[in-house]
Amino acid sequence: MLIPLVGYIILFNDQFAEISSFRMIAGAESDASTPFFLTSLTKMKLVFIGSLLLMISNFIFRVFSPEILKLAKGDIEFSARVTERYSVHELSRMERDVLSDHWQPRLSLFWIVQGQTRAKKPLVSGYRPDVRSQMFSQRGDYISFLAREWWTGEMHTHRVARCVSLVTGSIGFFLLAMPTLDISQAVIANFLPSLW
Repeated sequence: MLIPLVGYIILFNDQFAEISSFRMIAGAESDASTPFFLTSLTKMKLVFIGSLLLMISNFIFRVFSPEILKLAKGDIEFSARVTERYSVHELSRMERDVLSDHWQPRLSLFWIVQGQTRAKKPLVSGYRPDVRSQMFSQRGDYISFLAREWWTGEMHTHRVARCVSLVTGSIGFFLLAMPTLDISQAVIANFLPSLW
């Protein structure tokens, strides 16, 4: 978040724009024609706007990302956490979500059992909290696949926010790459003749 702020200060400081001509980086003589396709000011503007877009993308991601993503970065990791820590009550709530009519099936591992579609029949809800270990020994695979299905479903929430974050982040990275590529081509173009 500091990058756009610093960029704003730099962008509107005329003396800095004069100093940062990038000619020294490229190894170009001061009286020679410029080896760059973009002017120094254009490069700074691209860095500023690109950083601003990345900040917006990051902010949207942090606001709308599922809470469960902080606990586990993948469905298998989440499944292991569920086996270690989740109570029967939490598993029952998770199962209720996945078996509800509004749930969009995601993982065939959970929904296809021996070539047939799984019936939406709860298997965890009947267990009492004091028989948790017995439940895991009898329904371990089911609970593991249930957890993976639920995690995957949670990753598909807030579709508009995900798309906006992806687009703004991609454009931001593209804008940041343009000055880098321009400086790189100038350095390489100036460096190659010295090799011969």
